[in-house]
Amino acid sequence: METDTQRLTRFHADFQKLKNNREKVPLQQLTTRYARSYNTLVAEVMDGAVWFYRKCVELEEDFPTYPEDTAGNEWLAKCLAIIGEGEKKPGGLVDQFRAALIDRLDMDEYHDLINRTYEPRLQVFNRYWARHCKRLDSGWIYNRILKKFWWPKTEGYPGSGCWINSDYTGRDYRYPPQLKEDTP
Repeated sequence: METDTQRLTRFHADFQKLKNNREKVPLQQLTTRYARSYNTLVAEVMDGAVWFYRKCVELEEDFPTYPEDTAGNEWLAKCLAIIGEGEKKPGGLVDQFRAALIDRLDMDEYHDLINRTYEPRLQVFNRYWARHCKRLDSGWIYNRILKKFWWPKTEGYPGSGCWINSDYTGRDYRYPPQLKEDTP
């Protein structure tokens, strides 16, 4: 069984082989005389590209949720699925990274495209997250998913700007509350 590290190494090696072939052999020859091996290599590069994309999305969508919020969890799953479906449509992200890797031989552009997959997912999650943040009468914000309070950025307290337990321990810097701190 191939590990993720081995799979990533193979993806980059396949891409480098494709790049080397394209630099040394005219494209017309690759697509005619060497068509079978060239098309196999292109398929292997795309298989690696899609694998890496799926791995990234899997990590990106590992958002904390509140088990009792069935409707919210279903809404979040539906929104994330819609984003994924849009990325697979003609002209979508998958077509764009195919063009970056196969047509332009640009791994940096591919990685930039992959990095852009997080922002729309985070925007959807932030709407879900706000449902679980509540401003208390004291002015503090409580998150029922993390079961922690938001300690706003405070001058002189370098550890501030995070979620904390009531005894100021258990810091968690993920997902600020997305609520205005100056209004109740």
